[in-house]
Amino acid sequence: MLQANEVVAKARFYLGEIMPEFAELSPKVDEMVLSQDAARWKITFVAQMPEAPKVENLGDLMRRRTIEKVVDVGASDGALIAVRNPISF
Repeated sequence: MLQANEVVAKARFYLGEIMPEFAELSPKVDEMVLSQDAARWKITFVAQMPEAPKVENLGDLMRRRTIEKVVDVGASDGALIAVRNPISF
């Protein structure tokens, strides 16, 4: 199994290849979870929006000012499994 720092490095590499605009925002690791079967790592990255939109109403004030992406990486070899938006509840 890969070490945690190797997994994060691979996930950052995949973000740069697949979503370069998001990678340019210098996202930070928010969460890192190993699946129950230990087959994959799920790494959640969070980045600040590049510029705050004009505040014209209450909805603008309440709007999230961050962007999140989840990268799933194989635990044994670091292969890319998925890059996606987090599941909203």
